Amino acid sequence: MSPRDARRQGLAAHFGPLELAILDVMWSKGELDVAGCVRHLDGGQAYTTIKTVMERLVIKELLDRRKEGRQYVYWPRQSRREVEQRVAAEQVRQVVDGFGDLAVAHFVRAVSGDAGQLAHVRALLAGITDPPRDSRAEEPPDAPGGAA
Repeated sequence: MSPRDARRQGLAAHFGPLELAILDVMWSKGELDVAGCVRHLDGGQAYTTIKTVMERLVIKELLDRRKEGRQYVYWPRQSRREVEQRVAAEQVRQVVDGFGDLAVAHFVRAVSGDAGQLAHVRALLAGITDPPRDSRAEEPPDAPGGAA
């Protein structure tokens, strides 16, 4: 599977099929009104359905809009790459929060068979600095009856 196909599959797990189809159109066309978006979609969906989904994408801060005459013109608030990065970060954070070091070990195993990906992971790790230590964490707790 190509990296682009893998990213599309990742987005498909996060968005509904119609949301993703609309985002694809908007990323490729830039600015469109609802009717323009309907014309570029393959599924023959109703205008009102597309309008509703586009409004929900505005609420989710994926599209923005402005009034032009009697209609709204919509455009993507973020590039495809920015959305891919945000979704990937959210999904990885959920897995790591849920499984901790077990998840990290599986991520490393998943890339270990690809020299290019493994080199990229090594470069990322080399660029990480340790977080600053909390100086309060090193102080011993007050002894009972001690001064406050």
